[in-house]
Amino acid sequence: MTKLTFVTCLSVLLAGCGDRLSEIKDAVSGINSAADAAASAVSRDVHAIRALTINYNNESFTINDLFKTILRDIRWEYDAKKNELHVQGTWQAPLFAEQAWDQAMQKQLAETGVVNVICAMQGEEIDASRTEITLVFNDEKILQMSGEDALQHLYDTYLNK
Repeated sequence: MTKLTFVTCLSVLLAGCGDRLSEIKDAVSGINSAADAAASAVSRDVHAIRALTINYNNESFTINDLFKTILRDIRWEYDAKKNELHVQGTWQAPLFAEQAWDQAMQKQLAETGVVNVICAMQGEEIDASRTEITLVFNDEKILQMSGEDALQHLYDTYLNK
């Protein structure tokens, strides 16, 4: 009788584990599919633009180097219709270091501050006059720059880091 009860309980437990194992397998499959979709979402145009060289103040660096250095958690998109590179990342110091943000604000920005950069492309270069930068914190734009000053600010931040 005890053996029969033990076998019955074990069967019930294993049946429950089988369902759970199936759920875990489905979740892992979904994660893998999402990762594959994200990897293919970055078009070849984005890769080509990221590799473009910038020459500024007697220094040479790529667009990829620029953004990988001054932002975290970067997402790249290319709008072929507008010929624009859209870069989004999490804020990190020393970007906008001239702002009078205290340590608490800097910590919050580092966690949830989102920097959006739009760079219009003109041939193999960024069109400085059509560059736009916004810093969003708590769903509110707290800083916005545009034009040549915005692009130079990004370059200077990269070179001074």
